[in-house]
Amino acid sequence: MTTDSKSAGDASALQPSGVDSGLEDLCQKMLGNIQDALALSRKLERVLESVHQKMLERNITALEHSLETQVQLLNMLQMNGALREHYLKHFGLSPDQQGMSHFFLLVNRQQPNTTTVNGTTLDKYWNQLEGSANRCQQINSANGRLLARLSASTRKIIALTFSEQTAATYDQNGLTVNSMAE
Repeated sequence: MTTDSKSAGDASALQPSGVDSGLEDLCQKMLGNIQDALALSRKLERVLESVHQKMLERNITALEHSLETQVQLLNMLQMNGALREHYLKHFGLSPDQQGMSHFFLLVNRQQPNTTTVNGTTLDKYWNQLEGSANRCQQINSANGRLLARLSASTRKIIALTFSEQTAATYDQNGLTVNSMAE
């Protein structure tokens, strides 16, 4: 046996069969998926902050555009999550937080040289994604509270504006009819 073939034999001994090569492929796919989700989530954070500002300004036209962008990003994040669930299911893991935790355990158990993606890298991006998702939830909650306050203010303004007005009736031509004359 030559030195090269002995080295190749040693390297294959470090990487057990099938499961590890499947795990390597899954690691690559999951890393790309998580990085994509992180980029989308960070965009969503910026859009949600923009929505907040546009609601304060009552800039309806710009708000509508931002809300359309928000819906698009949410749809893309949903597809991204579905793909991540598919990867987990295909590898026999549950498509939930427990499955992700088990996936990270499998990755972290591997020998350092057997995968090009290590658990630390995956954990880092996953934690960043979870942080971004939490910030999105917080901003969205703040937007909901702001929307409720704006709605209450609008109702109050309408009530004040029309409270001094007497009720009017209209004839078949759409002209107001003086109720006192009848």
